[in-house]
Amino acid sequence: MRVSTYAYGNDTKNNLARAQQELQRLGRQLSSGKRLTRPSDDPVAVGWIINARSDLANVLNQQKVLTRAQTLTGPADTALDNISSSLRQAKDIALGATQPGLTDAARRSQAEVVRSVRERIMDEANIVVKGSYLFAGRLSATKPFAEGAGGVVAYTGNSDGVQVWVAPDRPLEVTIPGDRLFNYENGSGTRAVPGVETDLFALLDEIANAIEAGDDARIPGLAEDLDALYGHIVEQRGVLGAKVQRIDAAVESAGLAELSAREILASTEDVDIASALIDLEQQKLSYQAALAATSTLAKIPSLFELGWS
Repeated sequence: MRVSTYAYGNDTKNNLARAQQELQRLGRQLSSGKRLTRPSDDPVAVGWIINARSDLANVLNQQKVLTRAQTLTGPADTALDNISSSLRQAKDIALGATQPGLTDAARRSQAEVVRSVRERIMDEANIVVKGSYLFAGRLSATKPFAEGAGGVVAYTGNSDGVQVWVAPDRPLEVTIPGDRLFNYENGSGTRAVPGVETDLFALLDEIANAIEAGDDARIPGLAEDLDALYGHIVEQRGVLGAKVQRIDAAVESAGLAELSAREILASTEDVDIASALIDLEQQKLSYQAALAATSTLAKIPSLFELGWS
């Protein structure tokens, strides 16, 4: 079979064009760091990449939500620890306030300590983290506790805690509304601690006043109520601790999901630099060989020039 000079030259030109295209493709991969620079490079892999990017975006959003949950629950746990410690001090004072032989000065001193405890708890109750009051319910932009006329502490938050979605269809309340925590009446007129018909701040005021007045008959009953509220706050801290564990588990799961999505992207989208460099060197050699062949062909006289046409 005879092959004309024109056909041979045209075939060589096409080979050069393909070699140039391959060099360009490898150059794009190395400069961008991506194996796929156009959808036509691998349509199936592009579909995997789109799904992996969507999964990654979702898990990154979830991580932001979980980070906010951790931002709220960590300081709340610390605040509850401080509140329970303060209440233990008030309990000890109330239990010892009826012992015989206390002077009026000693009673006044004990009453002032209880009032100091009340003020410390008030500070913790109004704790704010990044603009959010932790114990205000969903009205987190509003200071929840304020002292009004006669020293009465009013609650201005609501009865619903802030919720985050630790997983699809799994909301989790991550804050404790102040009315529930400190035994205020909620919207339905009920209190969190059965049998105690007063809030914590009012109870501490009553204890301080009873100690100062030497009302030994009343102090034991008030001390029982204080013990019930103390137990309630300790219980609420335990509930919060369980939620913290659940959030931590969700954070760990989200981290694994992020790693999986990034691995899929890396395996399908990112270029293997070492392999690409080897391919580039091989392609350069092939291209140089094609150029050399073309140069040699250009020096061969055509059939016309030889008078064979």
